[in-house]
Order: sequence, then C-alpha cells, then structure tokens
Amino acid sequence: MAQRKHRVGIVGLRGITSGAPEPPGPRAAWQGRKVGPPFDREIIISHAACIALMDNFEVAGYCDIVPELLDSFGETWGSTWPNAKPYDDYKKMLAEADLDILTVGTGDNRHADMVVDGANAGVKAVLCEKPLATTMEDANRMIAACEANDVPLSVGHTRAWDPIYHKIRDMIRDGEIGPLASIIAIQGGARAMMFRNGTHILHGVAFFADADPTHVSGTLEEGFDHWTEYKGDGGKKPENDPAASGLILFENGVRALYECNKKTIGGSTMHLIGSKGEIVFSLNDGYGTLKTETEDGAEVTQMIKPIGLVSSYQTMGYVAAYEELVALAEAGGKGRSVGSGQDARRVVQIMTGFLKSHQAGSALVEVPQ
Repeated sequence: MAQRKHRVGIVGLRGITSGAPEPPGPRAAWQGRKVGPPFDREIIISHAACIALMDNFEVAGYCDIVPELLDSFGETWGSTWPNAKPYDDYKKMLAEADLDILTVGTGDNRHADMVVDGANAGVKAVLCEKPLATTMEDANRMIAACEANDVPLSVGHTRAWDPIYHKIRDMIRDGEIGPLASIIAIQGGARAMMFRNGTHILHGVAFFADADPTHVSGTLEEGFDHWTEYKGDGGKKPENDPAASGLILFENGVRALYECNKKTIGGSTMHLIGSKGEIVFSLNDGYGTLKTETEDGAEVTQMIKPIGLVSSYQTMGYVAAYEELVALAEAGGKGRSVGSGQDARRVVQIMTGFLKSHQAGSALVEVPQ
C-alpha cells in the first residue's frame, strides 16, 4: 500500500513559501569563501523546497491574489506536484483541497483571518509565518481558534527547531551558568526591523528567558514617533518597520536588553548571563561559547556545539516544523510545538509593548494582553 501523503495548502506565494533551492556558489563567492563538501549542496530555505524533501508530504493547493505569483509557483513546482491546484481565494482552497496542513505566508498583518478560518474549516494543523500577528487582538483570536479546534499551531521562528537553541536552553536549565539573570540581544544592519526580522531575536529572548514577559520599556527609531500600531506593508521595507531599543522584564525575574539598530553593522548576537557564567553566540553561527570561572578566579572558555551530530541541516527548520506538526496532529492536537503560537504570542506582547511604551515617553509599561 502506498504511503499516505500529508496534504499542504499554501497561502501567499512570495519567496519564503515558494522559492526554489538556491545554489551556494554565488553566496560563497560574495563572502570570499571556497565551496566544498558538505557546503556545496543547494541551500533549502522556502516552505515548498522543504516540503519537496519529504516523501510523505505534498502541496495540494496554492493560493495568491497575484496571478503572476500563481503562474510562477506552477512553473517552479508543477513537475514536483502536478496535481496541485492554484487558487485566488483561500476560502475556496479550504473548502475544496482536503488539506491536512495550512501554511500561511502572507503579509505579517494579514495572518489572522486565514489562520482562524483554517482552524474552523477542519485542517489538522497550521504553520504560520512569523511574526504571528501585529496586534494582540489578532494573536489572541488565532490562538483561541486553534485551541478550540484542537489544531496545533506553529510559527516560523525557525530557530525553535535548531539543536543549538535546545542545547543552550538545556544548559541554562541545568544551572551551568547559575540562575539566568540577564539577556543582551543585539541586532544590526539595514534590515534591523522589529516586526520583520526582530521577531526572530525577540523569540530567542523569550525562549531562553523561559517565561512570560510582564513589563517593557521601549524607544523606536526616529521617524516613528506617531506609531501606535503596525502601519507597514507586510514587513518588507525598512522604512515601514521600526528598529527599537528596549528593556524586557519577565515573570521569573530575568531582565533583557534588546538593541535593534539599522545604523550598526549587520548580525545578531545573544549574551545570556548568570551568576556563574555567560553564554555568547551569534544566531547564525550554529555554535556558541560558555565562559565560567574556576574557584581561583581563572576564566575558562568552552565551545558549545549542538546536541548530537546533525547529518543534514535540513533536519532542522521547516522540515522539522512540518514533521512535528504531523506528530502533534496525530496525537489529537493536544501537545505543544517547540515553535508554538503561545510562544510567538510572547513576541507580539513585547513588540506591541514597545509601541505602547514609546507613546508613553518610553515609560515602563505592562505588556498588552
């Protein structure tokens, strides 16, 4: 008997959902590196490209209101999924395509209705791009609809499925740096945009703090003084998405400083500081360093590597996310994803809290609920 394939429907056909595998050569050349095994493989980023890696998944439908994007998806992936049907109305796709998983990859401020409608339409699981939402009202109704229908909800904070993240959090939980007290998260570069890219860093802050945020104090970059809510175009233009600096307080006593600045060098770094040591790592390196002191005050530095040996980097990211969603759905939707909607809600609380604080003269305010 042929293996049943899990049927995926994609809404929103921009690069993150639809892009073809990218050859590593041009990127490596730009970085001044030679390419050799195992780094001479194609770089798999998009949802469609990751789904194509898995024999037990298939795209059954794809949807966008832009005809050119529908045509482009068909040209790129038609030979992979010849029976996949194009739609210009996601509600029609939900009604016709017999979906197991709905993938929502539209503009950041348009996720809510599609997630809610998908959960109510009977899909077994939802994978929504980050950030979960741009208002607490939207975030709350998305989570409520999924919980009411026992539909597991994951959000595309892809580092939630990265072994180094879990290795570091296990080290913190095991007390290797003492009780975590402070987090310093730095994000720089021209695309240091709070809603579009900062959501990854803020997810990491909450992931390692391992608690709900309670209060924030925030300041937005110049030019966003009148912002009370997200007013951008879906998060693609830096001029429509503010950088921000802020303090985040968590219910377990952890304090975090977030510095997001478009005028600084690119990159994202996390410092996790406890009473006995400090962990420092770049969000893109795949490894970190642990600094501790001996009893006589000598500093000891150790490299932190992921748990076990990852045979292929494609066992992380969206591949892991889809596999986890299926496992949760088959368990009745009662479990919680490592990239859950509840965790993504914390990020929306922090971001909307920064907006609230900025309007209050950067005062310390309770995060929105």
